[in-house]
Amino acid sequence: MKTKRPWILSVAACAALSAGFGGASAGATTDDPSRSSIVVAQVEKTTGRGEGVVRAIDADERKLMITHGPVSGPLEMSPMTMAFRVAPTVDLSTLSKGKKIKFTISRDAKGLYIIEDVQPEKP
Repeated sequence: MKTKRPWILSVAACAALSAGFGGASAGATTDDPSRSSIVVAQVEKTTGRGEGVVRAIDADERKLMITHGPVSGPLEMSPMTMAFRVAPTVDLSTLSKGKKIKFTISRDAKGLYIIEDVQPEKP
């Protein structure tokens, strides 16, 4: 007796492809938290530009305390004094307490702020 299973496999393969398995959208539909958080972080990351004064530097923890004016751009932040994490690409040795700076800040999908770029004011 001959079985008719090949059509079942074809239907299953089509259903898998239309659901995003193995396709370009697989990362967006996965239940793997590490992959889905990466996709979300790329989509929801926002940035802003600001100017301020360095109040404290914690090189070991890679944090800056900054008193800043309003932050412009999609991030939009009111003036305040706050400690921020600093990206590994930022050279903290060029900064000192009381130094005026321009900076780029971002906020990731978890809501954490990070200074991405710092330009000290030139004397």
